[in-house]
Formats: sequence, structure tokens, C-alpha cells
Amino acid sequence: MIARRLFDEPFYRDARFIYCYASFKDEVDTNEIIEESLRNGKRVALPRVRGKRRMEFCFIKSPADLKPGFMGIKEPGPWCPKAPAPFKDTLVLMPGIAFDRNGARAGYGGGYYDTYLEGHSECMKTALAYSVQIAPEIPDAPTDIKVDMIITEEELIICSQDFRETR
Repeated sequence: MIARRLFDEPFYRDARFIYCYASFKDEVDTNEIIEESLRNGKRVALPRVRGKRRMEFCFIKSPADLKPGFMGIKEPGPWCPKAPAPFKDTLVLMPGIAFDRNGARAGYGGGYYDTYLEGHSECMKTALAYSVQIAPEIPDAPTDIKVDMIITEEELIICSQDFRETR
């Protein structure tokens, strides 16, 4: 349902680049999103860990390009080219443990997305979450990157005033 809700949104259809994550454990499954985005001719990139708090996104041509990497999470193989920093036509799909309606998120504590997205406010940052992951409030630090919206199986939550104005 979450993938279908995403596919129905104009911001997904308009995005030329999808920077997705490979779902892990209890995260929202992204396999269908990756495959459908590739079928739709979008450039799809996934993260590859490059060190402490450092990752880069790399383009894939197929799910077969993903291999077990950091902590067993699937990553693009070493043959996959590095993607540019995210920009206006980029939809970044972000994982997390919990989110609030203001866009704060609790991740796994590594700070990878916060470091990677620092200074790239022009891209659209979207969390995929189950409704039980929406909390009343998530404490955040000034260096934490907030999401612009959250898609659950029940609703689309708009978190960013800037995004609301462009919708």
C-alpha cells in the first residue's frame, strides 16, 4: 500500500532520480519501488557505506546489482557508478525507526543520511513508514536532517512548509 501511495503522487512521477534504500529487517519493503522505478525509466541509486558516517549513492541498472554490504544491508556493487549529489529532480527515500509529523526522524544512530544530505535542501526527502512508527515527538539536534513528507499505509504526512507551498 505504501508503494502504491508513492506511485500515485505527482512528486514521484515528476522525479527523474530516485535515491532509495535497500530495506532491512522491519523497514518498509523497497523492492517493488526499486523495480517499478527502473521499469519507469527513472535513474535509481542506492547507498554504499564508505566509512564512519559516510556513504555515497550509486546508480543501479537492476536489483541484481545489489550485494550484501555494511551490516549485511544490500548495497550497489563496486561496478556501479557514483551518483551526483541530490538536486531538485531527486526524490530521496529515507529509512528510519520512528518519525514525527514535523519531519524529525530517529534512525539507527549512524548519522549517515544527516551527513550525506547536509547542504542539499533542494531535493525532496521522503520517509516510508508504517503508521505505528509515527510518534508524537522525536527529539532532534540542529544537525539532524528532517524529512519533507512521510508516506504510510494510511496517509501522506506533509512535514515541510516549503513543500506544502509547491504542491
